[in-house]
Amino acid sequence: MKLNTFLYLSLMLALPFLGIVTSVNAQGTELKWYGFEQAMELAEEQDKPIMVDVWAPWCGWCKKMKKEVYPELAETLGKDFVLTRLNRDDNQDKTNYKQFRLTPLRLAQKFGVQSVPATVFLSPKGEYLFHISGFMEADELKEVLGYVVWGQTENLVR
Repeated sequence: MKLNTFLYLSLMLALPFLGIVTSVNAQGTELKWYGFEQAMELAEEQDKPIMVDVWAPWCGWCKKMKKEVYPELAETLGKDFVLTRLNRDDNQDKTNYKQFRLTPLRLAQKFGVQSVPATVFLSPKGEYLFHISGFMEADELKEVLGYVVWGQTENLVR
């Protein structure tokens, strides 16, 4: 009985600490998504490429990428990229890109995106590099991210 009471009390005392560690780890890998224009500014300031997640509210695969794939790559994404998202269904809001003022829908089309999910990569100066359409598992995307970081996007074949 005393051993059970000791184990119970030990567990109850440890739970708050486990919660703190979990929340610190979760916050440490939380991704920071910026508005498109802010992402363009930050990328140039920090000399980092931009990853644009093109999504739609109805897209299940888009939600899976955001919930499962991107968090798995949070360390690389957070360190080496500036992240932004475009809702491909948004034909109302306007954003600036180069000399154009476009809706997210038109901007996605400018990048050649016809379906979602899609991942667009831009240089630190906002120049279009390439895009990939469709869902990607974390290991596939990780390989692509490596090519972008090392400036070897011409080696990508998909």
